[in-house]
Amino acid sequence: MAKADNNKEELNALKQIREYKLICESNIVSALWKHPDLYFMYDNLTLDMFSHNEWKVYFTIGKDIIVTEQKKVLDEMTVSLYLEKHPKLREKYIEYGAFTSIELAKGYIEVDNIDGYVSELNKWNTLMNLSKNNFPISKRLKEFIDMSVEDIYNEYEAVLNHVFINVEGEDKTYDIADGIDELIDKLDEGLAVGLEYYNSPILTEETGGSLLGNITLIGGISGVGKTALARNLLLPSIEATNEKIVIMINEEGKEKWQRELLIWVANNIYKKDIQKYKLRNGKYSPEFKDFLKNKCGKWIKDHKKMFILKPFQRYSTDKAIKCIKKYAHMGVKYFILDTYKQDSNASNEQVWMNMQQNMVKIHDVIKSESLNVSITITFQLSKNSSKQRYYTQDNTGMAKNIIDVAATCIMVRGVFEDEFEGGKRELKVYKMGGKSGKSKIPVKLNPDKHYQILFIVKNREGASNEYQIVSEHDLSRNTYKEIGICIVPVDF
Repeated sequence: MAKADNNKEELNALKQIREYKLICESNIVSALWKHPDLYFMYDNLTLDMFSHNEWKVYFTIGKDIIVTEQKKVLDEMTVSLYLEKHPKLREKYIEYGAFTSIELAKGYIEVDNIDGYVSELNKWNTLMNLSKNNFPISKRLKEFIDMSVEDIYNEYEAVLNHVFINVEGEDKTYDIADGIDELIDKLDEGLAVGLEYYNSPILTEETGGSLLGNITLIGGISGVGKTALARNLLLPSIEATNEKIVIMINEEGKEKWQRELLIWVANNIYKKDIQKYKLRNGKYSPEFKDFLKNKCGKWIKDHKKMFILKPFQRYSTDKAIKCIKKYAHMGVKYFILDTYKQDSNASNEQVWMNMQQNMVKIHDVIKSESLNVSITITFQLSKNSSKQRYYTQDNTGMAKNIIDVAATCIMVRGVFEDEFEGGKRELKVYKMGGKSGKSKIPVKLNPDKHYQILFIVKNREGASNEYQIVSEHDLSRNTYKEIGICIVPVDF
């Protein structure tokens, strides 16, 4: 008899929880319909998290239209066209009040509260799962109303820890050969190799290229050309492999990126010798304007789906994550964030700590266990770096822990005047060659050209700071190529 009473109490508790869920389910779906981009931000929401069929129907319709069909809005016409292909959903949609019901619900919702609504939904779903697994929740349901899901978890965790404190667990172990043949097959297919860096065989060989599931950081002082480096390393390889890349912009605007790409196309695709000032100053000849429009401009138009620009008026990490989620679900594997900085609404207190935490948030989204995409992030080095010759992780200043979650960190500077031939700190640049490929062939630096030194200060796929890479990087023409390696003496 007592068991039957307990079962009845738990069933009543489940019924009560279902009633509590109605409000947060309606709030969440209404918010998603009011701002459809939230479907990408809250991509962990699934149909089985909802208990009420009305909100299951609206949730499904919205998700299919926005995520699957990649539409941008949920207006009445778009929904009607979608439902013509789904008659069963259409029947329920009409039964629940069609577009009028969701429009009415949207009018009462505060989208900024969606995090709270989702937390509430997660709490009630957790309690339902506890009940289904025979945890007695009915007697404490009133207490749980005012507790967060974290509070409930911590309480149950403490109980379980106390009960099992003297029981030794056993982690699963493997012998070192487990799955080794399958791993070799994967490696043979090149699955561990990332997108190759353009005209950069040394950098690609050492780091593995732009690897999926990883962050690559490119650091430099203001004006050194870190944005140009990211652009010239990645965009040509994106075009060559027929991939897509989303470029999230904090500082340089859309037109600046377009101008830079015009110059890159002119010099790299059509092999013209055109500097930025010629594009900037205007007053074009008819021939030059025709070349820009019908050659360079046409090339960009033909490849427009490969390069997606996303400027931020006011940057925040949450906006960047939302953008990554949206385009990753649309099949994009590569991203650039230019330039990494604190959120626009962040206070000056604990700036560096917030930047470190935000980098972790980005990594949690892009890592292989999550969306498995690659992101290259440019950032600014500490001001005293302009006087230093040798770069290490210390050059990030107080924000050096942002490097912790990155797979690769590259720092770049220009070559100093006294590092050319005959200078007091002349660099001995060489490339490997000869029949065996092991001979050091000297490379002379031309003082009339612009060179950069790349420091690989962190590298999970190879060596770090064993040597430095020297590249010829013409920032006026947007041309780039590696010319050799050198050893930069450490500053003392």
